[in-house]
Amino acid sequence: MDNSDSHDDALANRILKYAAATSKTSELPPFPGDDVESLPSDYEYDENEEYEEEEVEEISEMELLGHLDASMPPLLLAQELFNSDVDSSAFKVLTSDNANELFHQGYTVLNHVLPLTTIQSVRQWATEMFKTGKMDKASGKHNEEDDPFREGSARGDYTIWVSPGSKFLEVSPELKECVDWFSGRLHEDLAKIVHLHGQAEYQLAYYPPDSSHYERHRDSFPTDDKDDVDQRRVTAIVYFNPDWKQGNGGELRIFDKGMGDDDEKEIDIAPLAARCVVFLSGVMDHAVMPAFEERIALTSWYR
Repeated sequence: MDNSDSHDDALANRILKYAAATSKTSELPPFPGDDVESLPSDYEYDENEEYEEEEVEEISEMELLGHLDASMPPLLLAQELFNSDVDSSAFKVLTSDNANELFHQGYTVLNHVLPLTTIQSVRQWATEMFKTGKMDKASGKHNEEDDPFREGSARGDYTIWVSPGSKFLEVSPELKECVDWFSGRLHEDLAKIVHLHGQAEYQLAYYPPDSSHYERHRDSFPTDDKDDVDQRRVTAIVYFNPDWKQGNGGELRIFDKGMGDDDEKEIDIAPLAARCVVFLSGVMDHAVMPAFEERIALTSWYR
């Protein structure tokens, strides 16, 4: 999984280049030469003269991502974050196929990652948390842990943060088991594949059976900078829906752009119990399709 081509443009520089290329700055009035004697004594700003101001064009997060993707395929950028020498025999959860899929297509799927008894217990606990009003509606809610670029109105789920040390893990041993799996075995395997800094976030989400959904979005901006600690690198989601069947909705839709030279493909992944979907945070646009039955998922973002 070695990709030797280097990319000099950091994320910030790429955004600035796009801003410079699309800004509509009017020309300033001519200024006299450097010869001080050529300056008339009354040369000053005329408040009655109209000057055009620079126009600042606001664009959405997805529009900005589209322009960044056009300058460099996000998958090609993210491949720079992969380690060149990977010993798949040391994996605890992933397989060599998972590692290759993550590198070449940006996502991979694992099944049966947790015991069914654990899945059922966490599902029951999450449902009770929702019914007792202990989960927050994610739409429009922003705090220090939320992504400032996320457009909250695009989602209809209810969430709680369950990072290690959270009080919620003290009252639900099964939920702690899940978070420990994310922060332990899975994290260790991913760190063998992708350059990670050790930071992670964990969020439990409940989608009510009322067509609640999450519109198309991306979890971070694409980057190839191994020193960047702000952008999420890898997203992993485990599902807690043991009775899911076709027609229940809530599928994870992935928008696969490949290397940008083929038509975009829409791939729907069923949120089956104990299934884990892993994808590159800055590469894969994704959405949650309308849910017609309760849909529960635990997500981890690795930086």
